Amino acid sequence: MTSSAPSTVGIPEEQPANDPALTAIDPELSAPENATDEVETEALTEAPTRVYLHPEQLAMIQTPEALPIPVLQRSVLRVSYVPAIMPGKWFNRWHERYGDRVQLAEVPVREARGLDSLHQDLCLIDPAANPPAGSSEEGTSEVPAEVAEHSPIECKDVPENPFAHMSIVRPDREPVSTDGEKYHSIRLYEELPVVILPVDHVLTVLDEVPVEELAEEFLLQPASDIPAYEEVSRAWRENAGRIVPEGLTDKETIELVAAGVGLYIVPMSIARFYHRKDLTYRPVAGLDVYPVHLVWPRAPKGEPRSEELEALLQDFIGIVRGRTATSDRGSETRQARAERVAAEKAKAKAKARAANARREAHDKKRANAKKNGNARQHSRQTAKAASARRGKKR
Repeated sequence: MTSSAPSTVGIPEEQPANDPALTAIDPELSAPENATDEVETEALTEAPTRVYLHPEQLAMIQTPEALPIPVLQRSVLRVSYVPAIMPGKWFNRWHERYGDRVQLAEVPVREARGLDSLHQDLCLIDPAANPPAGSSEEGTSEVPAEVAEHSPIECKDVPENPFAHMSIVRPDREPVSTDGEKYHSIRLYEELPVVILPVDHVLTVLDEVPVEELAEEFLLQPASDIPAYEEVSRAWRENAGRIVPEGLTDKETIELVAAGVGLYIVPMSIARFYHRKDLTYRPVAGLDVYPVHLVWPRAPKGEPRSEELEALLQDFIGIVRGRTATSDRGSETRQARAERVAAEKAKAKAKARAANARREAHDKKRANAKKNGNARQHSRQTAKAASARRGKKR
């Protein structure tokens, strides 16, 4: 997963033929064989147009490695994560506990697009209302990669069917995620800051680079993003007068580091994710760590979430908090259900064994009474005992 990989958005995807909601209707196949030319012409004009994915939505949020939209739509819970985040342990735990009952979709998104995935609808659009460039009136021609401009995508506070219900983000890239009035947030872990530099750079002789050693180094990011560096390099930056490039992705900025333009301070996971043979990294002492948060939007007042969705969110929260599969909180997990079924079967077997033991003892007693010539007396006693039991039940 890389943030700068070419996107294939704007090209219609082949939808499964057995899903009428996601497939295009071929007018020639839908018309009966014995229909007249006039009926076939009318069918061509009135048949629904092919359904396309919204190109702006995918280009802005989703990465090419993400699952197809129809697959995401079939999932019950979706969790997005930004590049270099490693949420595999939590996803694996979910699949182990709830995978046979609830489908979880892992949604990789582009840099700083975690919050966008929470506020965009996961939907398909009809090109008849907003046809892409190069499409014919019948909607049967292929759509080129360069599509026409679309109207702005509507951003909702809490969409009914969002790209993702929860997102794992970096608050330093998306500071709005720390707004407690808009989002719930859980701090998952922290990442060490490292400086990416060429392998032949003089600072590679150090195992850990103090921030003071970067006072005369050009960083490919705003100095205000790193207060400690801004303070120690103020005098050098005023004399150097170099302009920091804007609007670049992590991968593009790291390519500038490889070209010798400057250095770049990032969380260690990003340095490992975009590793190159001609680059290396060193931890930077004196800088704050980079936190990673799990965030999800607060439900609007007076419009609570459905109980089913809220239960799923709480189940995933329990997983990231380290709640075990045998915990009494949350939905029943696969392990808990297996233990409950095993206990019920063991209880039923014990009950059946006890009933068989009572029946065998009764039969043995009757056989001994008959053998000793007391069968009539034993029958009277048995009937008297049964009558007494019936009287107690009444």
